Amino acid sequence: MVTKRIAMRAVAGFSLWAGVGSVAGAQVPAVTVEDAFKVQPRQPGVNVATPTPEVAAQCKVSPIPNPKDPKSPMGYVVRDAAGRTVRQFVSYDGKSFNIIAFYTEGVEAYREVYPPAQSEPYQFRWLGVNGSKWGLDKDRDGKIDEWVVMSPEELSQELLQAVLTNDARRAAALTVNKANLDALGLQGGEAQRVLDRAGGVPARVAKANAELKAPPTAEWMHLQLGVPQATPADAVGTREDLVFHKTGTVLVKDGAASKSFQTGEIVQVGRAWKLVDGPAVGSAESGGGPLVFPGVEPLIADLNKLDSAQVGGDAGAIAAHQAKRAAILEQIVAQANGQADAKIRETWTKLLLDSLSAAAEGEKLDGRHLARMKQFKEAFSGKPGPVGSYAWFHYLITENSIALRETTGGQQLTGVQEKWRASLEEFVKANPKADETAEATLRLGMAFEFMNTKDGDAKAKEWYEQLAKAHTGHPYAVKAAGAVKRLEAEGKPLEIAGTNLATGQPFNAAALKDKAVVVYYCANWSSTLGDDAKKLRALVKEYGSKGLELVIVNLDTDAKAATQTVAAHELPGTVLHAPGGLDGSPLAAQYGIIVVPHIFVAGKDGKVVNRNAQAANLDDEVKKLLP
Repeated sequence: MVTKRIAMRAVAGFSLWAGVGSVAGAQVPAVTVEDAFKVQPRQPGVNVATPTPEVAAQCKVSPIPNPKDPKSPMGYVVRDAAGRTVRQFVSYDGKSFNIIAFYTEGVEAYREVYPPAQSEPYQFRWLGVNGSKWGLDKDRDGKIDEWVVMSPEELSQELLQAVLTNDARRAAALTVNKANLDALGLQGGEAQRVLDRAGGVPARVAKANAELKAPPTAEWMHLQLGVPQATPADAVGTREDLVFHKTGTVLVKDGAASKSFQTGEIVQVGRAWKLVDGPAVGSAESGGGPLVFPGVEPLIADLNKLDSAQVGGDAGAIAAHQAKRAAILEQIVAQANGQADAKIRETWTKLLLDSLSAAAEGEKLDGRHLARMKQFKEAFSGKPGPVGSYAWFHYLITENSIALRETTGGQQLTGVQEKWRASLEEFVKANPKADETAEATLRLGMAFEFMNTKDGDAKAKEWYEQLAKAHTGHPYAVKAAGAVKRLEAEGKPLEIAGTNLATGQPFNAAALKDKAVVVYYCANWSSTLGDDAKKLRALVKEYGSKGLELVIVNLDTDAKAATQTVAAHELPGTVLHAPGGLDGSPLAAQYGIIVVPHIFVAGKDGKVVNRNAQAANLDDEVKKLLP
C-alpha cells in the first residue's frame, strides 16, 4: 500500500538515511533555524517540540551528507543546545524536501513524506508520543484519504471527531473498502455483504452526530474493547484469518457530562483497524453498555495516562505496571458498587481481576495480589453469575502458574499437579453452564493427559468427551473431539489431510501407499525445533529411499510465519499449514493437538503405531518399520 518507505536509523546520535541520496548535482536550498521552526505539522493536534525564541537561538543546523554527491547535502538536521534533534529535512529528488521529520525530546514524533511523483500519495505518520497511525493523502489536498496503520484506540479517536463534526469524508478514510477486502482475499457474496454494510457508515455518522448532541470540543476518554474474535481463513476462503471486534464502547467527556457510543464492528486489515458498520449511540448489541458513571471520569483519565506510558518488556516491569493499573481499577470498582448497574460493575470487576492476575505473576504464592484474587473468589463462591465463575477460574489459573514457577520438582511438582486437577474438577462440577467451563474442562483433560499414564489417559478421554458433548459448537469442543480421536488412534488409519504449504495443493495421508509415515507437528516457538530438524533431516536421508514419508504439520499462525520457519530450520518432507495456530488451525483440531512438538508414527499399512512418539527415539521407531 505504501509506495515508498524510507528507513531512519540513529547511529551515535546522528541520523543517517540508509540507501537514500539526492540526485547528483542537484541541491535543495539551505535551511536556517528560523526557516525550520516556521514549518509546522500539516495535520492538526500533533505534539512536537516548538522551542521558544530563546531556546531556538541556541539551536544549530547541520547538513546531512549525500552519499551520491558529497558536495551537495541531501538535507539538514536541526539540533538544540543539548544536541537533541528537533527537525529533519530530507530530499531524495534534489528539488524539494521530500521528508520532514518533527521531534519531541530528541525522539521522532511525527513525519510527513512528499514523494516527487504525482501518482504517489502524501504520507503522514504519527510516531513516538503521538501514537502509531499512518495515513495516505492520495489526492494531495492535505486530508487523509486512507489509513494504512491504525490501532483500535486511534480509530475510535478519529471516529469521534468524524461524529462530532459530521464529517463523512473523515469517516470514509476509516472504513473498509474493496481494495482492503481484495488484500484479505475476501471475495464473492460475503465481500459484497461487507461492502453493503460499509456503505451505511456516512448515514450512521450523521445519525450519531444528531443523537450524541456533543460539541466539537468534546473529549475522547477511553475505548473499551473485549477480546478480539477470529474466523479461520479456510472457513471463509481468505488469505489470513479475519480478526475483528463486534463493537467497542467509546467514552466521551462533554464538559461535566459523560457520554458514549458504539463503534460498530471493526476488522483488522494488515496493520490498520477499519470500520465495517459505523457508529451508533446507545448500548452495545452484545449486551454491554456505557461504562461511565458519575464521578468515575478522573479515574478513567488516570487509567488512560497509565496505559499510554511505555512499559518494559521484562516480566517484572509488566507486573509492576499491572499492579498500578489494579490500584486504579480497585477505586473504579469501589465507586461502581454504589453507583453503577450490574453490567457495568461486572465489566470493571473483570478488568480488575485481569490486572490482579498479571500483577500476581510477579510475586510469590503469598503475594498480596493473589490474596486479593482469592478474596473475590471466596466472596462470590456459591453465588451464580458471571463474576463469580470468572473470579474463581482466573484465581485457579494464576495460583497454578505461580506454584509451577516456584516448584523444585519431584514430590512438590506432583503435589502441585494433583491440586490443579482437583481444583479444576471442583470448578467444572460447580459451574456447568459458566462461560469459563469449556476452557476449564479442556485444561482438566490436558492435566490428566500430562500424567503420561494409562489411568491418566482414560480420565483425560472422559473429560474430553464431556466437553465435546456439553459444549457442542464451542471451538474447544472441536479440539476435545480431536483429542479423543488422538487417544484412540493407535491401530487405526492415520487421518491427516490439509494444504501443501509449498504448492497450495491438497494432501491426504490416505493416498500414501506402502509408506511408513512420520508426522511432526511444530511451530516457530518450539524450543526443540532446531535440534529436532537436524534429526528429521538425518532420518529422511537414511530412510527416505527405503519408503519413509515425512509430513510436517506447521502450526504457526499464518503462512508467512510458516514459510519462514521451514526455511530457517531447513525442514524436510511435505509441509502442511492452515492459519489459526495451535488453538485455531483445523490441522491442530484434527487430532486435538495441545502441545508442540507432537509426533505420530504410522506403518506401511497406513495405521498408527505410536500416537505420542519422541524425537529422541524416532530412529529406532522407523528402523522397526523399515529394516
